[in-house]
Amino acid sequence: MSRPAEELLEFDRLKEIVSRSTTCVSGRRAIEALTPQQNVAGLESEFELVREAIAYLRGGFELGFGSLADPETWLARLAVPASVLLPTELLDAALLAETVDGVRQIFRSEHVRYPRLAERAAALADLRHISVAIRRAVMPSGEISDDASPQLKRIRASIVQSRGTIHRSLEGILRARGETSGESGADAYVTLRNDRFVIPVRASDRRAVPGVVHAASATGQTVFVEPLETIDLNNRLVQLGEEEAVEIARILEELTARLRAERGPLEAASASIAHFDSLFARARFAREFDCVIPEFTAGNSLRLEGARNPVLEATLRPQGRKAVPLSLALGNGETVMVVSGPNTGGKTVSLKTVGLAALSAQSGIPVAAEIAQMPIFDRVLADIGDEQSIAADLSTFSAHMLNLKSMLDVATEHSLILVDEMGTGTAPEEGAALSVALLEEFRARRALTIATTHHDRLKAYASTTPGIVNAAMEFDEENLRPTYRLLVGVPGTSSGIEIARRLGLPARVVDHAHASLSPESREARDLIAYLHRSRGEMEEVKRQAREELAQLEADRRALQTEWVERQKKRIAELEKSFRETQKRLQDEVARLTEEIKDRVLRAQVEKQSGRRLGKLSSEAVAEADAAVVETLAASQPDLGVTPPAPGKPVALETLSAGLRVQVKGFRQPMIFRRHDGRMAEVEAGALRMKVPLADIMGVEAESKTEKPASAEAARLRGITVHAKPSSEPSAEEINVIGCRLEEATRRVEKFIDEAALAGKPSVRIIHGHGMGALRRGLAEALSANPLVEKIHAEAEDRGGAAITIAELKS
Repeated sequence: MSRPAEELLEFDRLKEIVSRSTTCVSGRRAIEALTPQQNVAGLESEFELVREAIAYLRGGFELGFGSLADPETWLARLAVPASVLLPTELLDAALLAETVDGVRQIFRSEHVRYPRLAERAAALADLRHISVAIRRAVMPSGEISDDASPQLKRIRASIVQSRGTIHRSLEGILRARGETSGESGADAYVTLRNDRFVIPVRASDRRAVPGVVHAASATGQTVFVEPLETIDLNNRLVQLGEEEAVEIARILEELTARLRAERGPLEAASASIAHFDSLFARARFAREFDCVIPEFTAGNSLRLEGARNPVLEATLRPQGRKAVPLSLALGNGETVMVVSGPNTGGKTVSLKTVGLAALSAQSGIPVAAEIAQMPIFDRVLADIGDEQSIAADLSTFSAHMLNLKSMLDVATEHSLILVDEMGTGTAPEEGAALSVALLEEFRARRALTIATTHHDRLKAYASTTPGIVNAAMEFDEENLRPTYRLLVGVPGTSSGIEIARRLGLPARVVDHAHASLSPESREARDLIAYLHRSRGEMEEVKRQAREELAQLEADRRALQTEWVERQKKRIAELEKSFRETQKRLQDEVARLTEEIKDRVLRAQVEKQSGRRLGKLSSEAVAEADAAVVETLAASQPDLGVTPPAPGKPVALETLSAGLRVQVKGFRQPMIFRRHDGRMAEVEAGALRMKVPLADIMGVEAESKTEKPASAEAARLRGITVHAKPSSEPSAEEINVIGCRLEEATRRVEKFIDEAALAGKPSVRIIHGHGMGALRRGLAEALSANPLVEKIHAEAEDRGGAAITIAELKS
């Protein structure tokens, strides 16, 4: 029976190489379980995960599970209902739960860079409660902790107490017998035999210590006695030990039961960790062997560029050698390739390289190539090597024919067929005829086929038949050795005579063999040699062209780099100039700002000085008014008007704005405006003054009319009195925009007085926005005015802060 293609192509060797990069046993098993699949979506999803794992490793990170023990054993024991896990197995389960949580934490914030890995990690079950329960009960050494249960803690405390009591009792017996000598004291004589505490006694003194003998020394001169006084204590200690064992068994059963209830999530977690380990093992393999993620095509085309056989490469690396890569393409009308060339030239390696690439791609393993594009094959069929069997009475030819027959039975247009040394083992003419017929059958089925041969007829058939392409393993005619390069498009030569010469066959024999070749064979050989030389020359031209193109590209990049550097330098100069200009402008702005600040400061000083001068002027006017009034008051006796009789000051509650009052020292009544509790403001015609409240001696009734002074007296004094009407319109608002604070305050206060006399509930004072000084000054004056109830700004839609509303007292 023929061997499967996986075995012929050494697929197991490849998986062994990949498994070296795993970090745990379950990950290694996951690699060993890889088999070719035909589910394109599943394979592409798997390779996306491998791609992200490669990116994760390239980012300088690692993900390993080296400390994780194989969970297969204890998971299998959980499936047995009556089984109880050992403490070490429970610790392994806790470590699995912690490993799962670690993976979840690692990829919790990596949804952007590694979305698929993060999705897989997020799907892992949260098993932290299992880990917490086990760690609380089982110590890292495998011993059960005292805190595993209150009962166990109580039992162990009793054990410690019982041991102390037994020790003290035995020490007392030893002291009574006077056997406490030695540095370590009596403790050194207390020992254990048969799990019971005993003391050593000389055999000759055995009867001096009543008790049970548990053992004797090797010489027989010492016996180990359990005194009668401690038998009950030892019995109690043994009983406590049994209770401890029962409680420990109960704890282990309880923890095992908890794990058994979570067996499904635990098995899923184990499988997920194995999958993660296999993904990163494949990523490390891809990094080590320069592999590529394959592309699956919808049609029936195969393309490999720079493909290598990783099994061969792993063998050559320790020797400091490298595998020669190959490139080929099949499909799009050319479905069969005939590879010819010398023995040991690499034909079989080429077949295995292509077959291993297909098996790798369909098993989720990156392909050792620069480019790998291929369809999904339903079967990879291979006939490689010598399958002769004496036991089965099969010759080499018969074995090959049986293998080819089985291939014909199952081959489809989606199959990959690899046949080595086609047509060997029988007469060359018959073998070649059979080979042509088989290749024609495979071509008719459109199955991708690669066959190696030495038959010239097959080479001619490939050269003249559409859909079949020749390929050759290159042979160095000068050095008489193969180069292992695959040349597609030309047939190869077997070069058997040259190889025999290189291997040391006598020259006369080689020359005789060469002379025995038929003229047709020599011509065909010379023609193939010419084709190879032509191809070599063409390849050399291509190589030179590529080098020149690369040089041109390098020159272009150098020029571009130089231009970029010049531009960078120019930009740097411009930026420097800009910074200098900006610095100069900033300095100029700073200087101008300082000048403006100085000017504003001077203006503020001038403004404050003006306010001060205005205030002094107002005070001077007030003093002048007072002086005039005093003059008027001093001159009034000359007019023959008798001043009011002295009396008591009027009560404050009788005073209100607008009343006519008698002021001490003045004959004529004055109009009362306001008071502050100590001073009163009164008005005499156009003059206002402040007088002490104590100087207001009386209030005239409103109906009382003032008796005017005689015209003659007035004329004699040179004073003319006019009844001047108010300068402000009789309205509900006053505009003081443009007025200085003193003038505005005077006008507003007078306006308030008239509005109060007119019985208006409120007035509007228009002062504008400006710097806010006028508004603030008027607000202070209005707040101190006894006629004003409260003030507030006008509504926004009617002027806002530019207008102040003064509500008057009723």
